[in-house]
Amino acid sequence: MWAVEFQKIQNFLESILNNTHKEIYHVGSTSVVSLTAKPIIDIDISYINNFELIKTLLTSNNYEYEGEKGIPYRHAFKYLKNDLYEHHLYVIEEGKAPLKDHLALKRALQNNVEYRKQYSELKLKLVNHNNQDRELYTNSKTDLIKKILLEVNSMKTIVFAGGCFWGVEAYFKQLEGVVETESGYINGDGQPTYEQVCNFSGHAEAVLIKYDDEVISLRKLLDHFFNIVDPTSINKQGADRGIQYRTGIYNYTAEQITFIRSYLTIRQKEYVKALAIEVATNLVFYKAEEYHQDYLGKNRGGYCHIDLKSHKNVK
Repeated sequence: MWAVEFQKIQNFLESILNNTHKEIYHVGSTSVVSLTAKPIIDIDISYINNFELIKTLLTSNNYEYEGEKGIPYRHAFKYLKNDLYEHHLYVIEEGKAPLKDHLALKRALQNNVEYRKQYSELKLKLVNHNNQDRELYTNSKTDLIKKILLEVNSMKTIVFAGGCFWGVEAYFKQLEGVVETESGYINGDGQPTYEQVCNFSGHAEAVLIKYDDEVISLRKLLDHFFNIVDPTSINKQGADRGIQYRTGIYNYTAEQITFIRSYLTIRQKEYVKALAIEVATNLVFYKAEEYHQDYLGKNRGGYCHIDLKSHKNVK
């Protein structure tokens, strides 16, 4: 429901702003599938240098300007009619902290099941207490968000799909600069079991990679990704066949997509066939069952479609 209602609001905003803005983002808990959420949609509009024009367009189309409300660079607007779903609208200058934090928190919740659990439990606690002690809840939520942002801002993440996730995880775990890995499922409907994925749920087997970009760059990670996959192969890698084994690059940041597209364009020149790599972000990553985590580390000699020693060939 959230996605449908957001699309209606986005279409309305696009029609009245007439390209005076840079981007419209669905942020907040309603933007993350399966996360407990209050029944209000949070929306950020980013801009470069024309806030006054955007403000005029919004206020002339049934929005009331409410000021920054104590947060610099975050301009709040209230919609005065009831023909659109209830929403909080914020206009934020591109690159400023409020927008960066909103998007970083959203990615963290999409990528990390533990963050989603903590966030949901906090919201459910408020519901169970009938909205009592609002100040305590607000402070607790702020503390949790600060904790999450502190953790995610110290390390970057990206998700790769390249066939069976056992081998992909084992390969990337051995790279210097890769701090943590996690096998899971992405780009399908809802949280699946491994059995459902094997029965064509539509998810890709994937690996979430947390890395220190001062030690290993995104370019180097992509070099390693190309080292272990046939990027022109559709729904198969090694001996594995099926939609779950497709190749993909997921949950990158807005800042990374330009580089990723440029990288893929350059690498395409090395192949006669077209690259068959799915590129998508803003997806929920679901952690796989525990026995899949570090599978080859726990099962020496287990099945692997990748030459794990080939990382030495990537210079």
